[in-house]
Amino acid sequence: MYAVEMINYGDLDVLTDTQTAQRPEIKSKQVLVQQHATAIDPYDVKFRQGLMGTDKTTPLIPGSSVSGHVIAVGDEVENFSIGDRVAASTHLKSYAQYVAVSQSLLAKIPDNVSYETAAATVLGAQTGYQMVTVDLDIQPGESVLIHGGAGSVGSAAIQAARLRGAQTIYTTASSTATAYLQAIDSQVQVIDYRTTALTQALPEGVDVILDTIGGDTLQQSLNVLKPQGRLVSLVEDATDQRVQHSYLQSNGQRLETLLGLVSVGKISIRIAKVAPFDAENMKQFQTLKHVLGKLVLTFD
Repeated sequence: MYAVEMINYGDLDVLTDTQTAQRPEIKSKQVLVQQHATAIDPYDVKFRQGLMGTDKTTPLIPGSSVSGHVIAVGDEVENFSIGDRVAASTHLKSYAQYVAVSQSLLAKIPDNVSYETAAATVLGAQTGYQMVTVDLDIQPGESVLIHGGAGSVGSAAIQAARLRGAQTIYTTASSTATAYLQAIDSQVQVIDYRTTALTQALPEGVDVILDTIGGDTLQQSLNVLKPQGRLVSLVEDATDQRVQHSYLQSNGQRLETLLGLVSVGKISIRIAKVAPFDAENMKQFQTLKHVLGKLVLTFD
């Protein structure tokens, strides 16, 4: 089958096309998906660079987003059939024509949601949605600060927090992203992290913080987190008892709920660019910085 392989950890040259990758064999609780679209996520870039560890033996097929239709079903699979349009976030192996996916990760794609939009949803947006609805469990009336609002995690988190009834939502971003963010949520209050200190922007503090940056941003956030507040960081932990370090625990049922919200327009997923799936386009997309919206590669 056709795939993009990673022959080692390192710069972009480690990504290469192959026509001879082995088509996966599914286990009893897996389905085989023929890919229609896959997205470029920051995790994929960091993994290729070796920043997420180098324990996996190369060559390997990287990639974290699946969006396609089912062409084979394991003996113990329930609720999924051949022909179903499905999406999932996997750990590796999605940069390929065919992907074996556990049924626990799998979500059906609503008829009015494109494969491209589904691929753009499964990792970043699913992470933001999980953080708001599960890890932070944002409640009506709470004030919320979401760092990196222009990213896929942050933009989904802003929208999910609004649906949860957050009273005031702040986000950090560059001033150039303000119009983009306010098109997503007209009431969000954007703090330009380049010019404005958090203590200046939030003198009364906030109830809840989602940290997608880490480092100094996490430390500065503690200065504006209320004494009984909650902070979840996707990057690192802290000794402060108000802080929890978390990560995406991909869940097919939760992803299906999120895709349902996308289908009825309650959560918007923005796509910046779409290109045919191949190593050259993947390399080009992985060089782009500060893109507003997702980068998607299509197999059709």
